[in-house]
Amino acid sequence: MQFRKDINGLRALAVIAVVLYHFNESWMSGGFAGVDVFFVISGFLMTAIIFKGIEQQTFSIIKFYKARANRIIPPLAVLCIALLIFAWFFELNYSFSTISKHIISSLGFFSNITYWKESGYFDAVSHEKWLLHSWSLSVEWQFYILYPLVLVAMKKFMPVKVMKASILVATVLSFILCIIASNKWPTAAYYLLPARAWEMMLGGLAFLYPLQIKVERKKLLEYFGLLLVISSYVLVSKESIWPGYLALFPALGTFFIIIAHRDDSRLMNNAVFQKLGTWSYSIYLWHWPLVVFMNGYLIDNTKNILLLILLSILLGMISYKLIEKKISGYTTAVLLLTALASALTVNVYDGNFDMRAKSQGTDNQFIETYKNYEMDPSGLFLKCNASYRILKTKKPKVGNDCISSEQGGIFLWGDSHIGSISTGLRKSLGDSMPFNLLTSSGCAPSFVHRKNGFDRHDVGCDYSNDLAYQVVLDNKPEIVVLGQRGWHEKNDWENTIKQLHSMGVLKVVIIGPLPQWKPSLPAIYLQRHKGEVFISDPNFDKRILKSNAYLNELHAQNKNFIYIDMLKNLCSYRESKLNCRAKIDDTLMAFDYGHLTVEGSNFVAKTYIHPKIIN
Repeated sequence: MQFRKDINGLRALAVIAVVLYHFNESWMSGGFAGVDVFFVISGFLMTAIIFKGIEQQTFSIIKFYKARANRIIPPLAVLCIALLIFAWFFELNYSFSTISKHIISSLGFFSNITYWKESGYFDAVSHEKWLLHSWSLSVEWQFYILYPLVLVAMKKFMPVKVMKASILVATVLSFILCIIASNKWPTAAYYLLPARAWEMMLGGLAFLYPLQIKVERKKLLEYFGLLLVISSYVLVSKESIWPGYLALFPALGTFFIIIAHRDDSRLMNNAVFQKLGTWSYSIYLWHWPLVVFMNGYLIDNTKNILLLILLSILLGMISYKLIEKKISGYTTAVLLLTALASALTVNVYDGNFDMRAKSQGTDNQFIETYKNYEMDPSGLFLKCNASYRILKTKKPKVGNDCISSEQGGIFLWGDSHIGSISTGLRKSLGDSMPFNLLTSSGCAPSFVHRKNGFDRHDVGCDYSNDLAYQVVLDNKPEIVVLGQRGWHEKNDWENTIKQLHSMGVLKVVIIGPLPQWKPSLPAIYLQRHKGEVFISDPNFDKRILKSNAYLNELHAQNKNFIYIDMLKNLCSYRESKLNCRAKIDDTLMAFDYGHLTVEGSNFVAKTYIHPKIIN
């Protein structure tokens, strides 16, 4: 197929967006849509290759697979080997083993399924997953496997014209599925092929149904396409339902640019875009491990981000010139088998090797303690978390001991963070009053907001909030304590407070966000703060400052609730730097990015919450 400079420019536009978003999402809030641009481009190119081969009766599925393998596998396998070497010297056993598992799924091209299954509330956060970005490669590879098989089979039973129409219908049906799934099963829709296939087939339609456009109108079509793509980069965010119908904007924008076919475009065909487009696959491969490296080993600041972006481009260029252009055939198979065999060995030994320095010492035991941490020895945290109950029992019903049989007392309601606080508050209060607990992971306490989805988090949240209303109505608690991880400014607090008081609640208490860290408190403590009780770290999650400021402002205007400012209690500014408590005695305050340990919960409840609500 003739080289398309406009498509190469599109690749550059896509990889720039993805890289900027991953290094600092505030720089390009919807940069993740660059992946959708890649999907459409892939669909166009693959459809062109397959249909030209079918029409000329020269298409070979085996040759097609070999060509895709030679294109995708060598740079990915080299990256995986490099990660294993790096992890051998610098990562602890748990991380080393996890990297090996993710390498196996990435090279097996089922990592999208792996990350979908790992997407629970307590799995390792994204910035600890070195190959998280490989999910999109797995989606593409699965499409590459199935698409030619289906088309070759169709050719035996129908003419090409009917095949083209069938792809058009399949595109529409997949898009409808995408909209439904994005609302009902958002995580599955994001990671899995059925809800993504329409984007690649839309690219195919750009080849199958080329529009005859006058030269003077091609520029307008290209500009309109660019407007759609760039608008999606800057107007959507991770809070948007995605892919959903919003993904139509970058996908259609890419479709229009491909249809316009302007190889003389100054916007898309400039020298910088052509180079970045040529190196885009390798840049994409290398940039995300550098993002993870920055979060684990460096200070997250603009200087380091810019240096690592430049390093991503440099490594991408080197990878293109030395690997993409030069390695194929037998060497591809050797690289693949070497990477897989090495990863399997590490996985079998769980990352623990006597000859490896990082397998020795107490740090492994330290990190294992928090990776396998039992948040609440009584088991009530998990029993009273509706979304977790779905994960374990397939039903959202919480344990009978979550809701007291007595009236009055206290009721804790919110997400898993209020659940982690409940451990200490239950101990602090003792048997002085009836105690009720109802949570669901990632769920803001609200009588009004509903998820109306089929994902376990959505189902659990709606169940929890519906049941909360009934608990207040039946049990008549005197005190209701509300809390969530963050994004408090998006909740309807005033309505909730007003309704609780109207139902007879005497005290409504809102607990502000707890200190949170990227990728986790144990990780940054080991890396930079051993022995410190209070720490100031650039990987403190600054997003919660906005939520805290909002709640303080709300409390200044509305005195009908008690506000407990946990950042004020646990943190203070010293020499213009925010210092927050990281330890209580010999235990960290949080076992992951922000959920309190038992000791942390006991300290927070006894010192700051109990005195505020019981006076």
